[in-house]
Amino acid sequence: MSESGGRPPALLPALLRRGPRTSFRWTAYALGVTAFAAAIPTPLYPTYEHQFDFSSGVLGLMFAAYTPGVFLTLFFVAPQAERIGRKNLLYLGLGFTILSAGIFAFAPNVLGLALGRFVAGLAVGATTSVATAAMTDLEPRRDQHHVARVAVAANFGAFAIGVLLSGYFVSHVADPTQLVFLLPVLASLVGILAVSVTPETATALGEARSRWIQRISVPASVRAPFWVAVGGIAACYSIYGLFAALVPSYVRTVLGIASPLSAGGIVALMFGTAALTQLATSQIRDRRALLVGFPVLLGALVAFVLILPFASWVLLVLVAAALGGAVGLTFMGSATLSDRIASEEDRGELLAGYYLGGYLALAVPTIGVAESSDLIGLANAGILFGVILAFAVAVLYWRCYRTPTPPGGGGQPRSVRKRA
Repeated sequence: MSESGGRPPALLPALLRRGPRTSFRWTAYALGVTAFAAAIPTPLYPTYEHQFDFSSGVLGLMFAAYTPGVFLTLFFVAPQAERIGRKNLLYLGLGFTILSAGIFAFAPNVLGLALGRFVAGLAVGATTSVATAAMTDLEPRRDQHHVARVAVAANFGAFAIGVLLSGYFVSHVADPTQLVFLLPVLASLVGILAVSVTPETATALGEARSRWIQRISVPASVRAPFWVAVGGIAACYSIYGLFAALVPSYVRTVLGIASPLSAGGIVALMFGTAALTQLATSQIRDRRALLVGFPVLLGALVAFVLILPFASWVLLVLVAAALGGAVGLTFMGSATLSDRIASEEDRGELLAGYYLGGYLALAVPTIGVAESSDLIGLANAGILFGVILAFAVAVLYWRCYRTPTPPGGGGQPRSVRKRA
């Protein structure tokens, strides 16, 4: 794939467009920025609870406001990428990221925070599928396993960095609820600059509009492995929601540790370990990764449930690392399987259903833990939903073990598609 794709502005450093994988990496960076920005408020939620005096139930609903934002752009805006340009959609996503940061920084009440979460969801929905599709075309060897691995690592790694930096700001900087949101603004501006020097990969620029909404369609021949892949992302996103929603409040109220940096560090450990797992297990492919990942995930969830009553930060750190490794392996298997079974013709429709399952699963434990914690306590709410997720993972492992997948899965490149 040529790195030219149009003449970049003369003042841009040559380094931005050097090497055969540079555009691929910058696109992955743009994908990671939206995850980075979504992570920034995580250590701040206990502060917001105190500042605006709202219950855990309200916090859960506010946290879940992210999901409808994702769906809106994922299903109504992202399908227009081939016609209006993938780069334009990435610009839009980065613009939403800047807007979300501004809303959070100056939110006057809980409705303002919910709006910030909603706009952050718009940013993610506008970039997730578009950036991944662009990365597939920009990867020089068209290795879909490498694309999926880097996309997952960029998401989890950026989230971990965002939570950690946010926790540091909240702990050490005056007026952190405003200054910390300069981080996603600056990261987004760099992302806009980076996207500007990447080639456009859309294949139908300027053509007549074919549809307003992303259709979900899964060919009968791949429905069984498709549901296995959806189970993988649903399990990972459920744990993502459970952990991000539970841990900051658990660290403050149950462990008695007031430092936002400590809470952010534990969340970052889970997501950072998930990202590193992508890099350390590059030879484990789709179904094999799931058959290893699901049992490890089940064991880590059982450990998580067992340690919550003990209120031990040491045990929580160890379980966070174990969960991160299991989530990383499971998500990688899920992502690479979904990509491999999708043909070029139905890839958009299939991946839309795949991400729909993931983001729906994200909302369930987030809202459930927040609502139930007012009735049974935070630790008991975590135990309840941890048990539910553990049972679900056991069923998913059985389903994965019993479901054959198409042969292959060795990370072979896709056949290079001719462009219109």
